[in-house]
Amino acid sequence: MKVDSLIPASWFYIDEREKVKINWLLYEFACKFYEYIEESQDKAVARWKARRSDEQVAEFCAYYSKRMRQSILNLLDGTTGMTEVYEEYVSDYYHVNTHRDNAAIQEIGRIAWDDLMGICAVCSCRCLHNIYERCEFFDRMERGGYLS
Repeated sequence: MKVDSLIPASWFYIDEREKVKINWLLYEFACKFYEYIEESQDKAVARWKARRSDEQVAEFCAYYSKRMRQSILNLLDGTTGMTEVYEEYVSDYYHVNTHRDNAAIQEIGRIAWDDLMGICAVCSCRCLHNIYERCEFFDRMERGGYLS
């Protein structure tokens, strides 16, 4: 099953005004995070994943990504020197996780973010610049593929 069918881009905007670059970045991060969870060989992640459906993992990835918004904004306005990923992003959603579960998922999030930033460095969209500028990728995806 494709990630974009499990995590629809429409989860990241309500109306046309919200089809902006920061929301596209959050969508891309949710997809990347999901992929990394699926590919993880970590035993704690495998146990965590085994207790959830693909849809539940996708919903969590979207939630986690949206929680990252404030960390991204703090980075961009100079409040912090890096994008922070907090354990609370996991524990607030899944209250029954162990600390090991949270740490393993948090680490996957950190790795997914770093990978996404490598991709963003060469992308022409520049989602971290003019974050509230309209992003045409939402419309392209609706027409059948944002990379075309």
